Amino acid sequence: MRTLLITYTIILALGASSMLSGIHHLANVAGFIGAIALLLVFFKDRAENETEEDIKRRRYWYVVCGTGIFFSLIFGSFWNDHMGNMI
Repeated sequence: MRTLLITYTIILALGASSMLSGIHHLANVAGFIGAIALLLVFFKDRAENETEEDIKRRRYWYVVCGTGIFFSLIFGSFWNDHMGNMI
């Protein structure tokens, strides 16, 4: 649970600092962390007899990963005025 809270704090800090500073790379880092964590949680081998605590923890991880990807999409990609170096 401690790892979950540390990861969530880092993602929230990166998303908030990206929103306040306008540096879209910080939100993209939050999205990268969320995507990697999602891959680790989703493709992890689960025990046959998964407890309710394990299911609850996995759902919390999905929320943390979704938050990172959301920050990346909103504050990273959509606010990036140099997308594809077209401008």
